[in-house]
Amino acid sequence: MRRACLVLALCAAASLANAAADDPNAIAREVGEKFAAACNDAKVDAVLALYRDDARVVYPGAGQTATSKAELKKLVSATCVPGAPKFKLVGYKAVWADAAHTVVAALGDWTVSGVGPDGTPASAPVRSVEVLVKTGPGWQYVGDHASAGIPTR
Repeated sequence: MRRACLVLALCAAASLANAAADDPNAIAREVGEKFAAACNDAKVDAVLALYRDDARVVYPGAGQTATSKAELKKLVSATCVPGAPKFKLVGYKAVWADAAHTVVAALGDWTVSGVGPDGTPASAPVRSVEVLVKTGPGWQYVGDHASAGIPTR
């Protein structure tokens, strides 16, 4: 009886994992949360691991674009530093971009919070358009374009 219960529990857990793996919103959220955690902790290499080597990236600042891993490392190294504003994922609206479920197209909503020039807390919305592809190491960004909104207090 115990063995049967264990088998049923394992099957249920595998079913839930497969359901999450087949949900583009869950995939985008998982990668986005990894990005936020790594960037907020200034773990540049962990952020870079989320991007394919040939990813195309646009961050909100003027001239903040990358078309190679070396260019991306410069962006991430300047963005994900101790004391920098913190990223918080608000949510995603994602869809499959292919019938094989290997490409996710996502619209992301983020908040970036820190201290404004006058020393008071400030936050700004950030919107992103992201393309994630399923690779050997896992889901990775191949396209990431983030745009800053107007700061609020």
